[in-house]
Amino acid sequence: MSHHSQGFASASAVLSINSKRKGMTWQAVQDIVLERIQDGIWPEGELIPTECDLAAELGCARATVNRAMQALAESGVVERRRKVGTRVARHPRVQLVRSLLRRELEAAGQEYGYRLVFASEATPPADVAQAMLLRSGEELLLGRAIFFADGIPYCCEERWTNTFAAPGLTPDVLAEMSACEWLVGNVPLNRASLSIGVDTADGEFISPSLNLTENDPVLHLERVEWLNNMPVSLSRRYFPRDHRFQGQL
Repeated sequence: MSHHSQGFASASAVLSINSKRKGMTWQAVQDIVLERIQDGIWPEGELIPTECDLAAELGCARATVNRAMQALAESGVVERRRKVGTRVARHPRVQLVRSLLRRELEAAGQEYGYRLVFASEATPPADVAQAMLLRSGEELLLGRAIFFADGIPYCCEERWTNTFAAPGLTPDVLAEMSACEWLVGNVPLNRASLSIGVDTADGEFISPSLNLTENDPVLHLERVEWLNNMPVSLSRRYFPRDHRFQGQL
């Protein structure tokens, strides 16, 4: 399996201070910056070299470095301030507070249920790879599951997890409990991003999981959870259109 850590290692292996690589992509620059942050070369709160300095070191255009830094800033890995520079973002060392479907359903007097539909290592689509800051071809653990309230499908979830950041999470574990519950007990996640939208039920997973007709509208909740500057998990939950959120965000 190609883990996120292997992406960092491969970036280190191909780069030397004196090497000049023509045609370097912004994704490659992003990988190098991430590697240095993860390795502690640039610790949290520290100013990193200027775009001009990085471009000269890496042998690429300043615009290429700028695009990489823009992507990292949008992900919250770095902070950019005009006339100050780019600084590695600081993140509090506290456990991310999350509510679990189990707790909420049981608090409402309903019986919680969970069933794993599928789990395997897989190469994510481009949008997931970008959100998880992966290099091309790297794999994540993909899990698809259904949650039930009193035996009735409540929502279904597709989740991509970086097992380098979550060692011990396997398909066998997911057969027994949800990834969310496992992460709460095993990884000190400390920040997250969230988006809510409307989607349509596909015929492969969503519609059969929720007993819907293909292309029926569904509520779509996407969440990316982080450990400091490393994305750990991206989940996409789908709810029937008449669902009302009551704090499980």
